[in-house]
Amino acid sequence: MKIAALLPHVEVFGGVRRYIEVGNALIRRGHRFVLFTPAGAKPDWLDFRGEVKAFEAIPSEEFEVGICSEYSILPQFDRLKAGTKFFYFVLEGHKGEKAVARRDYHFLGSSEGICRRIERKYGRRCFRAPGGINPEIFFPLPRQPGREFKILCYGRIYKKRKGIRQVIKAAEKLHQKNPHLRLIFFDSMVGEDKRDPRPLVWTCVPHEFYLDLPQNRMAWLFSQADIFVGGERRAGWANTAAEAMACRLPVVCTPSGSRDFAVHNETVLVVPFAHPFLLRRQIKRLLEEPELRERLAKAGHRKIGEFTWDALAGRLEAIFQEVLSRTPTRP
Repeated sequence: MKIAALLPHVEVFGGVRRYIEVGNALIRRGHRFVLFTPAGAKPDWLDFRGEVKAFEAIPSEEFEVGICSEYSILPQFDRLKAGTKFFYFVLEGHKGEKAVARRDYHFLGSSEGICRRIERKYGRRCFRAPGGINPEIFFPLPRQPGREFKILCYGRIYKKRKGIRQVIKAAEKLHQKNPHLRLIFFDSMVGEDKRDPRPLVWTCVPHEFYLDLPQNRMAWLFSQADIFVGGERRAGWANTAAEAMACRLPVVCTPSGSRDFAVHNETVLVVPFAHPFLLRRQIKRLLEEPELRERLAKAGHRKIGEFTWDALAGRLEAIFQEVLSRTPTRP
């Protein structure tokens, strides 16, 4: 198949990773995958094996399948000549969601939760396309036991829906009786202004912040922590929680973007929403119960192994073939 995807940029975002990783996996399966970006820029933080072209080249070629997730570039997506087009929902509750759901597209969802939302709210079929993780980047490394108990948390604190302030508040209350508790944050500076999140982290809990780590250091980063805590809302696929599980870390998270792999007390500890009290209660369990940490780490690692990018590519391949088989050939 000839497959084209559109992105507004190729910076370090989970949604961008999805297209790069899925594109590589589809290429390994023998398909042609072309990525269109505004100026034809290639990603410099993750290897991409496909072709990259500028938006100006969109009308010059025809494809069997077109994919887009970004509302701001839909006019460019409309210019794409494709036998069938898929809008891939990767974020819940965007202001343009309703208008897109009324368009003559097919729909993909990056998690069970977002697919249920689209089907319930708009009555449109949404193909399940959850995932994934790259086990060559995210994998377990030995951890050195120490006196400190380290909580890893994503660091893009200026994005309120990431729930980072709630995680910090939960840790602060625990730190009062557990002075050996520490926080670890990580992020990359992205966007036109390359905003630095570190000055926004105000807490009495001792902490460290890793910024702009290369991909070959991600497994090392996760190995520095005892647990991972995420407080997301409106997520499509909870990337960082999944990556922590791939690195065999016990995880506390919300149901947002994690329904495919998060089973409370079996693979992770789930809180209904990111409130400091709820997060603190589950963190305290992991802090006090090393057997629970070990059990969740093993079960979570086993579960998330079902959601590789290669597995997602196989699912997408089947979806595309199903839709193309019943799509009339356009003149």
